[in-house]
Amino acid sequence: MIEQAIRAKAIELGKLAIRATTSAGSGHPTTALSLAHLITVLMYRVMRWDPAHPDAEGSDRLVLSEGHGVPIIYAACADLGVTITPGGQPRAMSMDDLMSLRSIGSPIDGHPNPILGFPFFDAATGSLGQGLSVSAGLATAARVRGLDKTTFCIMGDGEAREGQVWEAMDFVADHRLTSVVAIMNCNTLGQSDFVADAQGWQALEHKAEAFGWTTIVIDGHHPTEIEDTLRRRRDLGAGRPLCVIARTVKGWGVPSLFGAGHHGVPVPKDKLHLALAELDKRAVEQGVDDLDPVAAAEALRPTSPPPWTSTRTTRAPMEFDAAVAAVPKVAHALAEEKKMSPRRAFGLALKALGAANSRVVALDADVKNSTYALDFANAYPERYFEARIAEQNMVSAAAGLASGGMVPFASTFGRFLERAFDQIEMAIVGGANLKLVGTHVGVTLASDGPSQMAIADIGFMRAFSHSTDGRGNPSVTVLTPCDAVSTYAMVLAMADFSSACYLRAVRADLPILYETDASFPFRGHKVLCERTHGDRHIVLAASGYLVHSCLKAAGKLTEAGIGVTVVDGYALPMDADPVLALAGTKGAILVVEDNYVGGLASELAEAAAARENSPTVRSLLVHVMPKSGRSADDVLDYVHLSVNDIVAAATEAAR
Repeated sequence: MIEQAIRAKAIELGKLAIRATTSAGSGHPTTALSLAHLITVLMYRVMRWDPAHPDAEGSDRLVLSEGHGVPIIYAACADLGVTITPGGQPRAMSMDDLMSLRSIGSPIDGHPNPILGFPFFDAATGSLGQGLSVSAGLATAARVRGLDKTTFCIMGDGEAREGQVWEAMDFVADHRLTSVVAIMNCNTLGQSDFVADAQGWQALEHKAEAFGWTTIVIDGHHPTEIEDTLRRRRDLGAGRPLCVIARTVKGWGVPSLFGAGHHGVPVPKDKLHLALAELDKRAVEQGVDDLDPVAAAEALRPTSPPPWTSTRTTRAPMEFDAAVAAVPKVAHALAEEKKMSPRRAFGLALKALGAANSRVVALDADVKNSTYALDFANAYPERYFEARIAEQNMVSAAAGLASGGMVPFASTFGRFLERAFDQIEMAIVGGANLKLVGTHVGVTLASDGPSQMAIADIGFMRAFSHSTDGRGNPSVTVLTPCDAVSTYAMVLAMADFSSACYLRAVRADLPILYETDASFPFRGHKVLCERTHGDRHIVLAASGYLVHSCLKAAGKLTEAGIGVTVVDGYALPMDADPVLALAGTKGAILVVEDNYVGGLASELAEAAAARENSPTVRSLLVHVMPKSGRSADDVLDYVHLSVNDIVAAATEAAR
């Protein structure tokens, strides 16, 4: 009876997926049909979860990496009356919701996205290759919290061409995340053509084995084979993560949709009855067209998750002075030099957060000894996850950790985070509470040259700071501290903030500018000096290393009879009005940044352009491709950002 009930339900869900995509006028019915039996077995038989509480902490999870196949999951959720929360109001999903697929007012998007009110999902997916990394993050979160749950991840065979899939395969094997089950949907077809031999099911089987996984090949449309494999996942894995190679048919049950040319093409309304009739014919052929509905429903009842009581240890993290004193070598260096690098302060703050909050975890991409995430790794190895040189996987895994209830700090050189812009954007789309830290930002890195310098990162990140997430916060808050004290304070504040943040930490040791009890509210700024001198005045605004350059320039400008105000514009988005007011309606602001366009200068210029009687905003930015130099001053001079360049530009702009 169970096998027959699964076959009947798979056909029923397939029909609903076809109808939903036809109603939408777009979507991927053929991929959905290839997943019909896998989804039925998972959601109705194997997964431990409660449709009334789909995001319960103890529930098994399902990540659909090939997100375009989502109509089949939506169909199951409508059938089961899964709780959705559009507008924050929980209710059971209905068939009307299913038929609203992709409409602007619908809670179900074209690809999975939890932030729209669909808590069954943990992350936004659809940009292919990211789901297994998210699954790894969910599994690590479960491990840290002591949760016995399985995370299933469905990927496409064509998707397996994405390198991030194999970064994730490495990560899962490295960390022995045997609670992750990867399911490869091998239907042999991509979007425009058949998959390459390298993505054939035999090749994927051998690749997964080579990456340290146990692989099992199954018929992806045989209910008993699917269920037996998934229920015996621990035994079959034999201490290694399990990869199920499911051989499927794209467009299963509807021969008119077989073959290439049907990807992403809904069934036309005037052909809908024909496609549904083909599935009805398949039901008759399999002898499941007249099952007893009561008995079938009883056979397809999801298993409730085990009970779980959430625990969390939190206290106020230690203050900056205490964190420094706890590391004698650091304390001695600071006392001697009166300097500390922002990246060194990040390490101290991250370790302090680890002691204060049991939900704080850290990932790094093989540079923990340079970012100083090593402090946390040494103190809390059970909450540190080395991602190695695989930044894309690291970011998506961090998104999974955030969805799993953790506060993840993911660090590497800011330049290498640029490799993961797609992953960062998808995490933001899904509302992940990410804490990203990019060190070695700007051109002052000097000798390593532009391949290691984060110069474009701020423009990308700031683009999100002027959109809001589902919590009403900026989608990303960008922070560029100019000394160790401000860095420490900002890292602590990031952990308490409910939305994504990106901290840009300079490599060089920098003088301490602030008292240790200073606060740095998001959207804020600091005025570091105000010198009135003569009739001319200029406001210098900067962040990070260039704040110190502006302070040096301020001394020379004062000697030349020009009044100067220096602003530390550490936060984006910024409440710009107070900064503009410092220059008056007829004054001038010179913004100095060692990055390309799109940062603080753009923030202030856009704010000034939106107001009447605003000051003039000028900028000194990186307009020359940088190169290696023996010192920071060498490179700043090369890109026309030296103290003398600032003085010259400020003298010209002063009014």
